[in-house]
Amino acid sequence: MGPGFLFADNPYRVPLKTFPSTNWGIIESELNYSVILQWVATMDPEPVLSWTHNGEPCWTGEMLIIQRLSREQLGTYMCTGRNSQKELFSEPVTVMLPQASVDPTDPEPIEPDPTFSLSGGPAIGLLVAGVLGAVALVAGAVFTIFQSQRTDRQRIRICS
Repeated sequence: MGPGFLFADNPYRVPLKTFPSTNWGIIESELNYSVILQWVATMDPEPVLSWTHNGEPCWTGEMLIIQRLSREQLGTYMCTGRNSQKELFSEPVTVMLPQASVDPTDPEPIEPDPTFSLSGGPAIGLLVAGVLGAVALVAGAVFTIFQSQRTDRQRIRICS
């Protein structure tokens, strides 16, 4: 038996066999991928196995198969094995989406570039151009809406 296999007499939590494999009790999986959790410890007499998801009962049996992982299925799973003599608990396994593997960086202060600073006349001209552009955009949207309604009314008259 390998070092990760535990018998029912062991007081520690029972490890689960998982696919994909866990890293410190965490499975990182993309949505719509399969996740499999399996109870591998032996107990005599044979135990009744029940699974929980975030503390709520969700399944019974030796193996829990999530065929198409969804956001609702993310969270922590545990299995409990009960027989007439004892009760064992699995190690918790948390299923989550992969984390970005980018190390955080310290932000660097940005110094303003004096060649791109605007003031006076150019700044006012840019502000006026922005306002005129926004007005033209809104006017175009309103015109399109009115034109669409007029066309719809014409179609209704033709069909009636």
